[in-house]
Amino acid sequence: YNVYDNIRVATDLQNLKNCTSIINASLKFVGLEDFALRKISQLSGGQKQRVAIAGVLAMRPDVIVFDESTAMLDPLGRREIMSIAKALNEQGITVIMVTHNMDEAALADRIIVLSKGEIALDGTPKEVFSQDVARFGLTLPPATATANRLSAVGFDFDGEVWRIGIRTERRRRNLFGCKRYVVCWTYGYGSDSRYV
Repeated sequence: YNVYDNIRVATDLQNLKNCTSIINASLKFVGLEDFALRKISQLSGGQKQRVAIAGVLAMRPDVIVFDESTAMLDPLGRREIMSIAKALNEQGITVIMVTHNMDEAALADRIIVLSKGEIALDGTPKEVFSQDVARFGLTLPPATATANRLSAVGFDFDGEVWRIGIRTERRRRNLFGCKRYVVCWTYGYGSDSRYV
């Protein structure tokens, strides 16, 4: 299969008419329009993730769940996937991200922490990260943890630190423009974990 054929499967499953324009629009949205005839096996991990997203986009969903979609990607691949998630959200598609990456979680408007299949915490990044997330096997975003350590020895910060280079929740929202991200991350015991 090449990239185009892979996405065509999605349009065929939905019995969509005019699938060529839908496929081309999906490829353009994820930045792979020049890769349509390339074999999937010739793509990087990040490019393969983008092909998967293009296939889902071709089905015209209202909600997309990204389940550990940036795991095992290099920093550039992670940024590309997060940029696509943001762009989808800005177009009115609800994006649910399942992640253990606290930098990604810090970009959310809402975080839900699951423990043993139950909702343990639910709130904004400020609300969630101000609680003891370590009891659920989670860590603070690296910038937040570093700021907390520096605060403990006398450094003063103007507001909360959620991500490197971003000092307050207000600035974070303005910089990233995120309005409707929902991030869920799981903690549990094998098959006892559930995603919402």
